[in-house]
Amino acid sequence: MNVSPGPPSHPGVADRPRRGGAWPLESYLELGAYPTAVPCARLHARLVVTEWGLGVLADAAELVVSELVTNAVRAADGLMRSTYDGRRRAGLPPIRLWLQSDRRSVVVMVWDGSDQMPQRAPPDAESQGGRGLWLVDARSDEWGAFKRERTSGKVVWARITRG
Repeated sequence: MNVSPGPPSHPGVADRPRRGGAWPLESYLELGAYPTAVPCARLHARLVVTEWGLGVLADAAELVVSELVTNAVRAADGLMRSTYDGRRRAGLPPIRLWLQSDRRSVVVMVWDGSDQMPQRAPPDAESQGGRGLWLVDARSDEWGAFKRERTSGKVVWARITRG
């Protein structure tokens, strides 16, 4: 995992989509931090990646989105305020999902309002959870997390180039 102060090291990847950048294909979705956000984000990722002609990456993108959004929903539990782009907001922070592609790979980025950085839990066969980041690691080429300037919380990202 790459925990850094900035976005992924891949050239042109921004901490949010920018028109005209190195990533010609971009999608953004903002969801409430509720369990129902997970299937919505998963379906969105599958449809968008398939529409981009990258159906071979759809399963991996769907799994990565599912795990990162699930973690974001859990991280937001109990939060009652956040700061985004310098603006303070009261209430449960949303979850923000970005998908970007250069037509060969897909980058998934998920923002949540919690400042707690992600950590892979040690594998435990008895546990009901805790395998999400292991799955992200297995299905992506690289992943990491960073904090944005003037924004609470963090962005967790993964780059997928294999199906």
